Amino acid sequence: MRFSNLTMTTRRIPGLVAAGTALFALSACSLSTQSTALTGFAAARDQAARTEAAASARATQLAELATECAPCSSALRTAASSSDTRLETLGGLWDPWGGTPPEGQEAPDPVSEAPTDVAAFVSWMARTATRDLQIATEEDAQSDKARTLAASALGRYADAVSIARAYGIDVNAGNSQASAVNDRVNTVSSKGVQSWDIESYNESSISSTFTLSGSDLASSKELSDAVAMWDCTASTLPKVHSNTDTLSETDTYDMSGALLVRADIALQAGAADTRTPRCELDSLDTATLASNLLAVDTAMFASKSEAVRSAGASAALADIEQWASHTTLPALIGTR
Repeated sequence: MRFSNLTMTTRRIPGLVAAGTALFALSACSLSTQSTALTGFAAARDQAARTEAAASARATQLAELATECAPCSSALRTAASSSDTRLETLGGLWDPWGGTPPEGQEAPDPVSEAPTDVAAFVSWMARTATRDLQIATEEDAQSDKARTLAASALGRYADAVSIARAYGIDVNAGNSQASAVNDRVNTVSSKGVQSWDIESYNESSISSTFTLSGSDLASSKELSDAVAMWDCTASTLPKVHSNTDTLSETDTYDMSGALLVRADIALQAGAADTRTPRCELDSLDTATLASNLLAVDTAMFASKSEAVRSAGASAALADIEQWASHTTLPALIGTR
């Protein structure tokens, strides 16, 4: 799935500029020329592409430095490869001139570098993911463009979680440093530089904390299907632990409990109850279980209800956090 209906050409090899004493040296070029400009969803698409270009470059560099931590290096190299995949799927970097601008015009601005510290890099990846996920779920999420942006955002979030687990840190541990980097990039972006910057770093409306309120939720088939899957998976997890031993007892009951609480929140908010009594899934492998959950989470993005779409985003983030250490998640999550 790729973005379509874009009139500009794209380039897939990013030009990176530093963002700070070596990290914050940014070009002061304008976002647009008199004859070309990015607006609306096209601008959001290029912002996501620039994020993936910066993420790939930084993950590759950090992987080369992680010589004494094999799991860290592996997680970073996987993240770099996944970012390359997402960059290509998003359509590459915006380049209206196809490489060489005509006389009197300027080339697109170079890509700002991602944070250099591991903790800040992880938090930056996670926060840019929620930024893009919010944009995607505010749009007509049945469109290929919004669906691809959401899938890229969730894949980036999964990489952030995986790197954090490899280093033994919380995904939000580097928020203050990442916010400072973002503020620097924002300062230059306000002068017209096109970048990956987040307008308000600390004001995300989407998180992995599941809440739900709204009217006419009972009519959402996407929500009722998700509730049924959450409940059935929760009932299946003890069997997974006893039959396969792929989940620890603690993980089993923590994950099962979280799914049951989520289902209960949705039912109390008014979701239709289509649960099957004593439901158990046939497949007990963690890859299939995670895939099933993320499929129903992201199916909620197609709802006409903004509340349901937002709840689906929170559920997907929570399931990524729960399952990233138990199975390999794809570079793009929720593509059809």
